[in-house]
Amino acid sequence: MALVLVCALPFAHATATLHGLPLLRQFGASQLPAAPTYPGVVVDRTGNLYAASGEGVMIFRSGVWELLEAAGEAPVYSIMLARDGSLHVAGAGMFGQLLRQADGTHRFINLLPRLSAAGLVQGPIEVFSLGETARGIHAVSAGALFVLEKNGSTTRLQLPAGARTRPLVAGDEIYFRVPGEGLYRVGRAAMALVEGMEPLATLRVPAAWPYRGGLLFAAADGFHFSDGNGLRKLDTEATAAFGLHEPYTGIALADGGFAVGSFDGTIMRFSPELKLLDSFAACAGEMHDLVEDRDGAVWIAGESGIARLRWSLPWTRYGRLHGLRGRIFDSTWYDGRLWVASMGVWRTQSSMTGTPVFSQLQWPRRDLETFALEGTSAGLLIGDRYGLAVLDPGQTQPRRLLPAKLGDSVSRLLPSAFDARRMFAVSRSRVIVLGQREGRWQLQAQWNTGQNAVSGLYEVAAGEIWAGDPGGGARRWRFALDDGRLLAEQRFGFAQGLPVVAGQGTRLFRSGGVLYAISGAQVHRLQGEQFVADALPVLAGLQAPMELEGEDNAKGSFAWTARQLWWRKPGTYAFQLQQVSDSRVPGFMTVALHGDGQLRVVTRDSVLQLDPAAAEHLATPPRARLDRIELQGPNHPPVLLSLAPRAVPRLPAGAGLALRFGVQSMEPEVEFRYRMPGYHDDWSPWAAGRELTYQRLPAGAYTFQLQARVLGGTPTEAMSYPLQVAPFWYQRPWVRLAFGLAGLVFVVGVVGLRTRAINAQNRLLEKKINERTAELQSANSRLSALAVTDGLTGIANRHAMEKTLPRAWQRCAERQEPLAVMMIDVDHFKQFNDTHGHHLGDLQLRRVAQTLAAQVTGAEELVARYGGEEFVLILPDCDEPMALARGERLRSAVEQVTGAAGQRVTISVGVAVCTPLIEDDPMALVRCADMALYRVKREGRNRVDVASLQAGA
Repeated sequence: MALVLVCALPFAHATATLHGLPLLRQFGASQLPAAPTYPGVVVDRTGNLYAASGEGVMIFRSGVWELLEAAGEAPVYSIMLARDGSLHVAGAGMFGQLLRQADGTHRFINLLPRLSAAGLVQGPIEVFSLGETARGIHAVSAGALFVLEKNGSTTRLQLPAGARTRPLVAGDEIYFRVPGEGLYRVGRAAMALVEGMEPLATLRVPAAWPYRGGLLFAAADGFHFSDGNGLRKLDTEATAAFGLHEPYTGIALADGGFAVGSFDGTIMRFSPELKLLDSFAACAGEMHDLVEDRDGAVWIAGESGIARLRWSLPWTRYGRLHGLRGRIFDSTWYDGRLWVASMGVWRTQSSMTGTPVFSQLQWPRRDLETFALEGTSAGLLIGDRYGLAVLDPGQTQPRRLLPAKLGDSVSRLLPSAFDARRMFAVSRSRVIVLGQREGRWQLQAQWNTGQNAVSGLYEVAAGEIWAGDPGGGARRWRFALDDGRLLAEQRFGFAQGLPVVAGQGTRLFRSGGVLYAISGAQVHRLQGEQFVADALPVLAGLQAPMELEGEDNAKGSFAWTARQLWWRKPGTYAFQLQQVSDSRVPGFMTVALHGDGQLRVVTRDSVLQLDPAAAEHLATPPRARLDRIELQGPNHPPVLLSLAPRAVPRLPAGAGLALRFGVQSMEPEVEFRYRMPGYHDDWSPWAAGRELTYQRLPAGAYTFQLQARVLGGTPTEAMSYPLQVAPFWYQRPWVRLAFGLAGLVFVVGVVGLRTRAINAQNRLLEKKINERTAELQSANSRLSALAVTDGLTGIANRHAMEKTLPRAWQRCAERQEPLAVMMIDVDHFKQFNDTHGHHLGDLQLRRVAQTLAAQVTGAEELVARYGGEEFVLILPDCDEPMALARGERLRSAVEQVTGAAGQRVTISVGVAVCTPLIEDDPMALVRCADMALYRVKREGRNRVDVASLQAGA
């Protein structure tokens, strides 16, 4: 990939300083629900993404990919969002409209009969591309253009001989390029050659846009402009860029600029003045289509995958595409280059493009973990697993400042804020003071901290360093300014106003010159020689205060935890949460202002660079929504409900609901909370889970409420979904009245009988009470069993699985044991039902379920019906080899049992295994197993495959 990057960037926009690549989130073919290629992509008005593929239309909504069955599984060549918001698709033997229905599903309306009815086609045809003008929808087939007029009529126009099947749509005009002739404009009854366009006759022209009173064409040799008085080639950087990366597609951006994609996967961004701003390899192979979403990001549809590119953020990234590998711990600027601490030390090679490529230095022990780097005028300081070294200016090998000792790791380097010739190095139990003598770094002093780690280290004043104590309280060290000798050490605790709670450490955090001590939920501020109760600066969405670190520099004030980063710009009061993740939480490590004046943030797998001058796109706050509402009940099949009903939906007695949450945003890090007053009044905790099930809702009127937010950000306005649940017949008022009257008659009768046989009646009444109590207990037991038991198969249901999985996740996390989840699907079950009927299909499902249940051996294991013909198996303390072996036994057992019954079926098994972390989402393991299952189904079924998930990543 590094070689591809080097080859793809000779004409990248050069800058005075190094710059990284925009944040890029990629979806390969293994992550998408349909096979390559992916020739088209659009974003509708509700924020959903639709992509054409080799197997139909895919949709990406609320962070989840789906394959729409409405359009069939035929290859789709083109997809278009019409001006009225409707979607049109075209492909092999297919042309129609994709209509989104009230319940969130899609229905395909075939438009080929409209062409046949007009006598324009006979038999199947291929529609290669689509376009639209005020006249109507234009569909391009071999040698012909069909126009679905707004007035309902249909017109067929003959394409000129040799015309390309991809039209140029510019404003309200459509053009076709004919090699050797030029451009033809589509007219009312025919196509006419446009005069003055002859220079384009021999060039590939993939895109055209209205531009400054005329038309701008992106051609193979650069930009051309026509204002109605002829065509002229513009002298821009596109001439050189397009010469190296021949353009294939392009779009106009919301900021007035343009994005152009090439045959080799390079994307080029131009300003409204046609200045080249960026150029880099964004995907492997051809780049087919581009679209900009409502968050200002550009989606790229390519030969082998789909990607999302964030130009709108003031952050760029150095990562895998630059050659970096492994976990990253630190970075610095030294000797005119960017250096990175990882497995060994990496640095940028010389680059004229402004986009660097990293190489690993060939020092001894390249496999040695390096934790800290600090570039200075007196050399590059290096903290690694063997201790501390320095690369002196002009040298090629580092010099050890301490005797090399494995395990004596230096994890952090802290430059003095008061003396540029002093540096502090932090190991597990020591603070090491370095000073310069004759322009070389030398060891001055060492102090034993008396603790196994420090929690937030800050130099508060000249000769004074503070650190939090993992055992509680804080420590202060004062040292001599001349030689770094330790003069005094003091522990701050109760006597200095700082509470010390057994088992609860204290973390120090410094921002705006103020030193804060954080201990659990308590926050104190240093004031003189005492700590006083205070509150942290407002950090929106702060989730882990005990991880807080701070940095003040010329770019502003920064605060961060492993999952969140805040920036307070100079001259402002409020911290702003920074959304800089792409496909996952990056894991923030350090923030530093480097010697080249650039602010860089180290994450676990990359280095982010801040460009404060970049104009950040003001994205519309994401709106919470429901993507699916399914009515469930014991006496009827599941039914999808309207997402926007005109009247309040009335649910039958005892009904349940299965909800899937959504959000009108493409951001990956979104979380939700919900409530339903009258059923549960309090908001649920924020979580990334997108599915919720209610079972047997009590009678009454409810309003389900949902909020969403980008991770840690400001919540959206709550969306509401009202509903009414009907009572059971015995809960109706007239029935209750009848029961009351009957009870009154009974009481009167009992009173009369008591006068004759009070003792006998008492014994009879006591017997009846005992019988009723036993019946009620039995009924309650049956109801409890029904709540977690699947009515068809007799094994656990999905609700039971959702209750068991978090418990198994927590137990395995506490024991540090692996947890395996299997997603199991009965192969070709729809075909089995169609062949044998639903009655035998239900018998077969019960047979499969009982076979799976017979394989469950552990007390903590669970097999459950997930829905339809899908089952899920939870296996605590089961590593990957064991899970694969168990999966193979399950597959073989089902095949043998059903074969012996004379109705053989097979199953496909997807396995996911990880060692859980308590704070992570257990459902991520289920989704990972589901992805492995779908991969098995795509690759032939009747087998077992595994997709490992690294918890906490």
